[in-house]
Amino acid sequence: MMYLELIGRLGADSELKTSKNGNQFVSMRVASNDFIGGENITTWVSVLWAGERAIKMAEHMKKGSQVIIHGTPKYSTYQKNNGEVGIDVSVLADRVDFVSSGNSGNTQTTEAVAETGTLKKQEPKKQAMTVEKTNDDADDLPF
Repeated sequence: MMYLELIGRLGADSELKTSKNGNQFVSMRVASNDFIGGENITTWVSVLWAGERAIKMAEHMKKGSQVIIHGTPKYSTYQKNNGEVGIDVSVLADRVDFVSSGNSGNTQTTEAVAETGTLKKQEPKKQAMTVEKTNDDADDLPF
């Protein structure tokens, strides 16, 4: 099984939908930009996200929001108007992180919390600082 992370922006507000068997899920379209040969190419990917957490977070997923989608890709083919075969890529998401830029310019991710449906900012991980003792420090030791 293939697993991927997709970073992009929502092309429209997410939609809460109901399947034929009565299960609710969130549908959204995510755009990702690549620069290939000096040209900006936008790729659109359909994303489906099911479960209680998705339903609670649907109202927070607005057009233009930057997201990181974690999930499994699904591929299907279709017939284009000109007779060629096209490939449609979609993702069955199992997690979605919201990305925002703070005042300091650092990127912060916002995680959906399933129990409450609220947003929780993840603080950037702090790196441990290592301090080396020099021979001069040996004079300060109490023994």
